[in-house]
Amino acid sequence: MEVIKAWSPFNILTGTILLWSLPQFKSLFAEDGLLAATVLKLQIPFLHLQVQEMPPISDAVHGLPAVWNVALISASGTAILIAVVLTILFSSRVSPSEALSQLRSVILDLWSPLAMISIIMAVAYIANFSEASSSIGLGLAQTGRIFPLIAPVIGWSGVFITGSVVNSNTLFAHLQLVTASQIGTSEALLVAANTSGGVMAKLISPQSIAIAAAAVGQVGRESDIMRTTLLYSFGLLVYVCLWTFILSFLVW
Repeated sequence: MEVIKAWSPFNILTGTILLWSLPQFKSLFAEDGLLAATVLKLQIPFLHLQVQEMPPISDAVHGLPAVWNVALISASGTAILIAVVLTILFSSRVSPSEALSQLRSVILDLWSPLAMISIIMAVAYIANFSEASSSIGLGLAQTGRIFPLIAPVIGWSGVFITGSVVNSNTLFAHLQLVTASQIGTSEALLVAANTSGGVMAKLISPQSIAIAAAAVGQVGRESDIMRTTLLYSFGLLVYVCLWTFILSFLVW
C-alpha cells in the first residue's frame, strides 16, 4: 500500500497527460468543439496581418497572422496543474500550506530559466515577424543539396546555447522550413533534423549537465561530465548529419 501511495503522484500525472493527449479530448477545443470558448484568440494590435510575406518565401503575397492563442484548459500545463491539485487532495502527507511553500520555492528556483525562455521566445518571434529567419534561410539555400548535411548542426548549436530542444526549434524551425522549401527537399525532414541534432546537444548542454549533476550529487564535477559526454555528442551528431543527408536524396 505504501508503494502504491508513493507512486500515486506519478500515476495521476500520467493519467491527466494521457487524457489531454487523446484526440477525442483535443476535439473539444476545436473551433466547432464544445469547449472552444475556453481557447482565447487575441489578435496583437498593430501587428496582426500587418507584416507581408511574399515570394520567394511564399507562393503569393499575404499578411502574417499575429494571434495569441490562450488555451485555458487544453494546455498541457493545465493537466499538470490538475494532477498537482489531485495529489494534494488525496495525499495525507501534503497539506495545502506545504504545497504553497513548495510552489514558492519552485518559483524562486526557476525564475531565471523562465526569464531566459521568455527572452528566447521574444527573440524568435521578432526574427520570424521581421523575416530575419526567412532571409537567413534564403542565404543558406545557396548551399544547395549540401545543406541537409549541416541542418542538424543548427539544432545542435541551438540546444547547446539555450539548453532546450523546444527553444532551439522555436528559434530555428522556421529557418529550416524556409531553406527546405527553397532547395526543394522535405520541410518535415529538415525540421526533424533540427530536433534530432538538438537532442544530441543535450549531452553537453551546460544547463542539462548542471541539473543532472545536482540530481546525482555530483555538483562541482560538471566539467568532468562534459568531457565524458563530448565525444558521444559529436559522434551522434555526425551520424544524424549523414543520415539526414542520405534521406534528403530519398525524399527530394
